[in-house]
Amino acid sequence: MDAPRYERYSSVPLFEGLQPEEIGALLGYSEEMIVEAGDVVILEGEIPGHFFIVAEGTLDVIKSDGENPQVLARLSDLSSFGEMGVVYDHRHTATVVAVSRSRLRAFSIAKFRELLEMQDRTVFKMVLALARLIAKRLQSSDQRRVS
Repeated sequence: MDAPRYERYSSVPLFEGLQPEEIGALLGYSEEMIVEAGDVVILEGEIPGHFFIVAEGTLDVIKSDGENPQVLARLSDLSSFGEMGVVYDHRHTATVVAVSRSRLRAFSIAKFRELLEMQDRTVFKMVLALARLIAKRLQSSDQRRVS
């Protein structure tokens, strides 16, 4: 991938602290995926196979609650989702549905685990950024409960 393409991804929290060539290498492990409004990208209860970065578009994170599904978040350009599957073997806890036509970068969790086993330094740096992202989300969740 050329420099301007991966510079756009430098603001993705998963890529925090990575050099442009490292971002390019990670993007090289991904595939572009186009989804249309209404398409389900992740289904609650399924085993994770991929994590995603939203290159363009809008998606909703929906938690089923019996007859009253609840939108937990709205994701847009350069958001990521499904990344917990890289470090945690657990079924998806929510469904992600495209609100508009969207372009995603899909990353194989199996490939990232393989790269971790090979002690790929760039993937280690991304997982450190993932740990920071998870910690920020947890802190934000804790603050909402206290407020």
